[in-house]
Amino acid sequence: MTRSAPAPHSSTYLLGSSTAEHRRLLAQGDLLREAARSLLSRLPLPDQARAIDVGCGPQGILDLLSDKVGPRGTVVGLDNDEQMITWARESIANLSLPNVSTTLGTLSGDSEPAFDLTHCRLLLINSADPEAIVASMAAATRPGGWIAVQEYDWATWQCDPPHPAWDTLKTLLASVFGGDVHIGARLPSLLRDVAGCPYVHTMAHTFYWRAVNPYQRLLLHFAGLFGERLHGRGLDPHTLATLTRELGDHLAHPATVVRESLLVQAWGRKP
Repeated sequence: MTRSAPAPHSSTYLLGSSTAEHRRLLAQGDLLREAARSLLSRLPLPDQARAIDVGCGPQGILDLLSDKVGPRGTVVGLDNDEQMITWARESIANLSLPNVSTTLGTLSGDSEPAFDLTHCRLLLINSADPEAIVASMAAATRPGGWIAVQEYDWATWQCDPPHPAWDTLKTLLASVFGGDVHIGARLPSLLRDVAGCPYVHTMAHTFYWRAVNPYQRLLLHFAGLFGERLHGRGLDPHTLATLTRELGDHLAHPATVVRESLLVQAWGRKP
């Protein structure tokens, strides 16, 4: 079952639901599309399969899941943010996905095992209680069904040449982000110990960016979004402005390369 009221593990999406964030999430979906397609290709599903994308945002992988389950299957996009669900419905209509529906709410810990595939991407990293989310996903999965998760690990997120402003801002942002920024490294144990999957498969992807790509400046974008939280941790506005200016100058140099956070994919079958 799903709940329309927030479940104990639900939390506010700290990156917000602005028009700019809508655009960023759709662009992010395009960036990670082939990685998601590769993941789904490894998951055999029965005829008339049911799949759910937990924390689907404005589109998530709803279109890929629609293709995966085929015309005889069904897909649910689930999110606890009303604006995200509105955008998801727009995406479903624009992409003509007749086998996809949406639900405003969250999975609960006593969910009925209704799905052959339960998936989330970049949801746990924004949660203070990822274990509860994984447990609810396992509860919603039928025996023999798949639980699949995609999450970042900030450990690999670096710029080259290195710069002290990058290291300082990244460390400070990790402390205010709202979740475990290294959650990607924990996915195998979460699926094994929390979801009860006896054998967990893993795969990882990363990207490299130069100044011509907006993802090269994502750390600066986050610094702007979380400015008030950083001030609350004792970082004065002048110091924050100095760090962002110095890092902005460094990233603008044609030779500066940013290695993206490692996207870790983990999936396992529920006994």
